[in-house]
Amino acid sequence: MSTTQKFAPGPLPKRLNNLYWEFRLGVSTRGIVDIENPDSYHYATMFYSTIQRMMRFLNLQPSDVVIDIGSGRGRILCCAARFAVLKVVGIDLSAALCDDARENAARMRERRAPIEVHRGFAQEFGYGTGTVFTLFNPFGAATLDAVLAKIRSDRQNATQPARFAYANPVHGDIFKKHDWLRQYEYWDKEKHGIEHSIAFYTSA
Repeated sequence: MSTTQKFAPGPLPKRLNNLYWEFRLGVSTRGIVDIENPDSYHYATMFYSTIQRMMRFLNLQPSDVVIDIGSGRGRILCCAARFAVLKVVGIDLSAALCDDARENAARMRERRAPIEVHRGFAQEFGYGTGTVFTLFNPFGAATLDAVLAKIRSDRQNATQPARFAYANPVHGDIFKKHDWLRQYEYWDKEKHGIEHSIAFYTSA
C-alpha cells in the first residue's frame, strides 16, 4: 500500500477555509495518497465548503445512515457527523487511511452522530442499513457497477429511498445502467462555482 503524499493546489481563500475547518473540528484530512489497487483512484479531498453545501442539499434526517464509499481520512465522514443523523459509516480499502479516519473521528469536535470506519473492498461491504451514499470518484467503472449492484441487493427490504451524491462523476454512465436509480439534480462545476461537478440520484 503506497503512502506517497502530495498536496493539491487550489484557490487560496478556499484552502484557507479548509485549514479553518481542520482547526475548528480538530482533524487532519488533507493530502493526496496513491492507492495500489488496479481499479482504485488516489485519495483526495473536496473543499469543506463544497461538502457542507452537498450535505445540506441531501437534507439529512435523524433516521439517515450516511455511508461514504472510499472514505479515506474521513473528511466527508466528519462533515456528515455534524448533523444529527443515526450513524455515519466509512468504507475504504487502505488500512492506513482507515486508521487516520478513526483517529479523526475520535478527536473530532462538534460531532453529533457516531462514526464507524471499515476496511475492505467496497463491492463486498454490507449496505443494508444505508440511506444516503456519498462517493468522490473512488474507483473505476467496473467496481462502481459492482458496488451499485451490491447496494441494490442489500437494500431489497429497505423502506426508505436511497439518495446518492456522486462527486466528480466521470462514470455517470454506470449510474444510467442501473434503472432503479434516477438522477434528480446535477451541479455543473462551472455554474455552481465548485471544484467538481456533483450528480445526485435517488432510488426509484
